[in-house]
Amino acid sequence: MEKVNESQEYFDNLVASDPVNATAWCVRGMYYNDNYGQYAEAMESCNRALELDPESGLALYLKGVILTNMNVTDEAAACFENATRYDPGLAQYLPFIVGDT
Repeated sequence: MEKVNESQEYFDNLVASDPVNATAWCVRGMYYNDNYGQYAEAMESCNRALELDPESGLALYLKGVILTNMNVTDEAAACFENATRYDPGLAQYLPFIVGDT
């Protein structure tokens, strides 16, 4: 648990040191999504990234992943669609999240 707390502190400090860096907020959101299902915290980071860069394919993709984990699939699908519009390369990763469609 100590390692998790150290990691959490690292990602919190990452955005504190550069609060206008949308990518840093995405990375923090990924951490919270992946660790113990802290979806509210992950979504907060994701939304902050989107405030900073509304056309961030990465942030939209992350939001889709978080929503998928929360079983909000209709909203997740819209996020994935927008993410691939801004960053077409992300489409190759969708089968890992939503399966083959």
